[in-house]
Amino acid sequence: MNPSRSSFIYRLIHWRFLVFVNIFVIIFLGIAFGREAVRSRAIDADIHNLQNRIDTLSTRNYEIAELQNALGTESFIEREARLKLGLKKPGESVVVIHDDLATQDGSTYGSDPNDPLDLVIDEGALPVSFANPTKWWCYFFDKQSYKKISDL
Repeated sequence: MNPSRSSFIYRLIHWRFLVFVNIFVIIFLGIAFGREAVRSRAIDADIHNLQNRIDTLSTRNYEIAELQNALGTESFIEREARLKLGLKKPGESVVVIHDDLATQDGSTYGSDPNDPLDLVIDEGALPVSFANPTKWWCYFFDKQSYKKISDL
């Protein structure tokens, strides 16, 4: 080999400035690659979350499509018309059976002439019940309330 060329390489290797520049470049590249690795992981996590959301939404979309198909069937429409609107087919007769449950004020379920199917519930006609802890509390600390509760 050429002696001048080997001395030039020898001088480059031992040159301190070049060593510091190389260290700086290596540190800079390490930081850049580290940031990109962190960013790549964050993007992968976002992709994973979005894929899960896509799966959830596609399942929900399928369920909604099935419900839409079920709601569009003739049997569902007929059943809803019978239950909610009180309709009947020609030639059928409708029988409504009312319970004669009397309440304290004398009203009964189904006493509303505008509601022949008893779809509206009068809250005054419902029996009132209290939890056992409430009854015991009233028994020990409020005798008047306990008498009212026990009369119900």
